[in-house]
Amino acid sequence: MAQNQTEQFKPLAPFISSTHHFSRQEDQNISQQKIIRAKKFIRCCGCVTALLVISVVIILVLGFTVYNVKEPEVRMNGVTLLNGSFADGATNNITLLADVSVKNTNDFTFRFGNANTTVYYDGMGIGKGFSPPGKAKARRTIRFNVTMQIVTQKLLAVPSSMIDLKDQALNLSSYTMIDGKVKILNLFMRKVEVELNCTVQYNITTGFISNGDNCLRRVDI
Repeated sequence: MAQNQTEQFKPLAPFISSTHHFSRQEDQNISQQKIIRAKKFIRCCGCVTALLVISVVIILVLGFTVYNVKEPEVRMNGVTLLNGSFADGATNNITLLADVSVKNTNDFTFRFGNANTTVYYDGMGIGKGFSPPGKAKARRTIRFNVTMQIVTQKLLAVPSSMIDLKDQALNLSSYTMIDGKVKILNLFMRKVEVELNCTVQYNITTGFISNGDNCLRRVDI
C-alpha cells in the first residue's frame, strides 16, 4: 500500500517550453532579412548614382564638344550717309548708318548686348559706332544697323584722306567688341566674346561698299 502511494505522488519531470527557442530563431531570421534588404538598397542606390554620373558626363561631353561655340559669319551689306559731307572744307561731323548681317552658325541662340565700334582710317581712330542688343537664333541670320559718327577734323588730319576723297573712295576699317552668351541644352550658360576687325571701301558717289565680307573674327569662350 505504501509503495502504491509513493508511486502515486512521484514528482513529474520539469516542463521545458520551446517558445523561447522559437523566438530566438525568428529574431535571427528577421535580422538576416533586414541585412538582405539593406544590401539590395545599397546596390540599387549605387546603380542609380552610377547612371546619374554617366548622364552628367554625357551632357558635359555634348555641351563642350558637339555643341562647341562656332564663329559667326559677319558681313557689312551697305553704308548710308545720314548727314554731313565729305566735301572739301566740311566741318560738321558725319553720320553713317551701316547695314550689318550676322549669321549664327551654331545650334543654339546667341544673345548679345550693346556693341561699341571704333572706326579707323589708315590706322588712326576717326569715329565711334554703336549697335543695339539683340539675339541671333540657331542657324539664322540677323540684320541690324550700326550708327557711326565720323569726326571730320580727324578724318582730314589723315594725310592719305585728301587723295582718297578726290578719288571718291574711302578705305574704312573698324574694330567691334560684342559680349554675349549662349545657353547649351537649356542647362549650361556660356559667356561668349566676339571681336571683329572689318575693312571696307566706301564709294562716296554711289554710297556702295566693296569687300563687305572682309571681316576677321575671334571668339573667346
